[in-house]
Amino acid sequence: MATAFCNSAVKSMPFRCKIENAYCLIAQESDIVKEVIKDFALFTDVSVSPGLRLGVGAYVMIPASFLESPPGVIRRPEITGQLQVKRFEDTSSTRLELQAVLWALTEIRQEPRGSLTIYSDSQCVSGLLKRKPRLLATGFLSKKTNRQLGNASLYRTFYELHDESGFHVVKVAGHSASRAHDTAHRIFSFVDKEARKALKIWLNELAEERAEKNSGPWCVYLLRCSNNSLYIGMTNDLEKRLEKHTLGTGSKFVRSWRPFELVKTIPCKDEGEARRLEYDLKKLPRKKKIEVLELRMGR
Repeated sequence: MATAFCNSAVKSMPFRCKIENAYCLIAQESDIVKEVIKDFALFTDVSVSPGLRLGVGAYVMIPASFLESPPGVIRRPEITGQLQVKRFEDTSSTRLELQAVLWALTEIRQEPRGSLTIYSDSQCVSGLLKRKPRLLATGFLSKKTNRQLGNASLYRTFYELHDESGFHVVKVAGHSASRAHDTAHRIFSFVDKEARKALKIWLNELAEERAEKNSGPWCVYLLRCSNNSLYIGMTNDLEKRLEKHTLGTGSKFVRSWRPFELVKTIPCKDEGEARRLEYDLKKLPRKKKIEVLELRMGR
């Protein structure tokens, strides 16, 4: 009777309430819960910066019954509220896809559940189970070089976890058009967007750290070019900026009228002040620039 009531209650409640109630039920670890929610779906995705070898993995685990809900009733906050994110260093696209799945499987290892299906857009992850017999038989050696595969240790862990839980893997089409979304693709798109967002936040943090570390005092500088014209610019590394002008990479105008002479620098308290001053000075006619800046134009 209790089981029938719980099943009826879960089916009748709105989708946005289902996840919260389902996770509350799981936390109770009761026999009724195990009867109500047996199967789960695990969605994983990554976002990587190949040049920096940095990436973010994201996953969310939900009751598999939620995939029966129409895609239109699934709202992003209900999924992202349960989402987990992790940063990875010294990685690549394929490696990160494996790392994210293994991290997710390890994190949910102790969760009460029946069957588990992994949803991923990774060709590598979705094809690993088919490759299992051959890789185990050959000791994870490459066909071409007969050497150990670069991700062999990750493959071994993947197969160990598969032997332990017997999960299934379903490949989804990444970045498909919204009109083609079924429920699984809609949920996956939320995970994908959150992974991209998390990577962008991380890269912005790193950029700000580098800027703080490398930044010097801001200034506006004036160059007198070989044709006696004035060039106005701004920088927080005057020495480096002048070097670029000398090499012809700092400005097309200065490159055309080298050599040049540095005739004035104006210290500024920050980038914003330097940018405003540069803008105001550039608007002035040449004669007014000379007057305002008290320049002595010998030529």
